[in-house]
This record gives sequence, C-alpha cells and structure tokens, in this order.
Amino acid sequence: MIEVVSAGPGCSICQKALKLVKQAAEEFPQIETRELNVVEQFERLQELNIFSAGAILINGKAGFGSPPSLAKLRERVYELLKPEENLQN
Repeated sequence: MIEVVSAGPGCSICQKALKLVKQAAEEFPQIETRELNVVEQFERLQELNIFSAGAILINGKAGFGSPPSLAKLRERVYELLKPEENLQN
C-alpha cells in the first residue's frame, strides 16, 4: 500500500506526489494506492511524525518526506516486492 499525504487539489506538491504514485502503480499493479487527507488523518500522521503534505507512506510507514524521483520510488517498491516474489517461487 502506498499512501500520499494530501492537503487537497490546490497543493502542487501533493499533486506531484499523487501523479508519481499513480505512475508507479501502473508498473506494479499488485500495489494499492490511497490519498490521505492531512486534516482527516491528522492524528495518525502526528503519531507517525509526518508533518508535510506530499509525503509518501509505504506499508503504513514513512517512505519519503517529499516526492522522490520516479526512479527512487520504483526502486523502493521493487525492494519491498522482491521478498514477496521470492516466497512465491
């Protein structure tokens, strides 16, 4: 699961992060994506010490504090999926 912390459609950083995550999801169809509204998820984000819109959570944990390059996001997702693929073989 990849989640993007979003302040809404007016946030350009959030939109960049959402676009990036959608691109990665096209390459890895087994992953789910979700947008987290910073106001609605404030308590959860506070517990995770995430205070910036555009942050990306991977499997419920902080992955990136701001949008990374697509290559870095792909690399992280691949690393996370690799053990799962080895278990299936």
